[in-house]
Formats: sequence, structure tokens, C-alpha cells
Amino acid sequence: MKLSEFIPLRPRSGKTSLMAMVAIPAGEALEITGELERFDLNEYLTTGSDGVFFTIASGDSMETEIFHGDLLIINCNLQPQPGDTIVALIGADYTVKIYSPCRNGLRLVASNEKYAARFVNKKEDFTIFGVVTHVIHRLKKI
Repeated sequence: MKLSEFIPLRPRSGKTSLMAMVAIPAGEALEITGELERFDLNEYLTTGSDGVFFTIASGDSMETEIFHGDLLIINCNLQPQPGDTIVALIGADYTVKIYSPCRNGLRLVASNEKYAARFVNKKEDFTIFGVVTHVIHRLKKI
């Protein structure tokens, strides 16, 4: 999976929208009531901190979670935990994979089974750019 350029998100956009701050059930239908509140999407996505970027994903190696054209929100302040989806830099190439540390290095695992895991040893030029915290994709083309 390849990435386009990384674009920083401001911790607060200064723009708010009105939003019903109630949960809508995905199971049994229930009546909901609630007041509209002001909501800043940037603050929600960044949790109010700098070091959060967004980019567009391409490819199909993460296809069970991330699809070609999805918008990825990446937090560079987070320490990855096993099982997190990360953006990594190997040499000069970026990739999106599942973080799986092991005894002699780590494995970068694709969620699409047609791709083998990539073992990264401690001698390789490897950097974790950040942890993917949100994936935004369209359910319907408009």
C-alpha cells in the first residue's frame, strides 16, 4: 500500500458544525432525543494535539480494513502497540501495515491474506511515522 503526501491537521479548525451528540443504535431501533451541540471535527480527530496528519491510501494490502482511496488519520505522538495499524518508513518507502513486534525485530503484517508479512530486522533503515487512528471511506459514491 502506497501513500500520497502527508498533510498536517490543525488541532482545532476554528469551525464547528451542529451535531446531535447522541449515539444512534446500529442494532435494535430506539427513539433518541438530544440537543444539538457545536462539534469541531479537527479536535475530535486530533484529540487537540499537533503531530496528526492525514493522507490518502492506495493499494489493496490492507483491504479488510483500509481500501484504495481511503483517508487515513495518522497520529505521530502515539507509541504503537502490537496489533495497531501503523505507517512505517523502510528506506525511502512508506507502507501501511499491522505492527507485530517479535524477538529479533518486528513483522509488518498485511490484512489482505494474499500478501506475506514483511520481517524487519534491527539493522534495517526503519522508522515508524505514526499510528493510524481513523480511516474514513465512502460507503456510496456520490
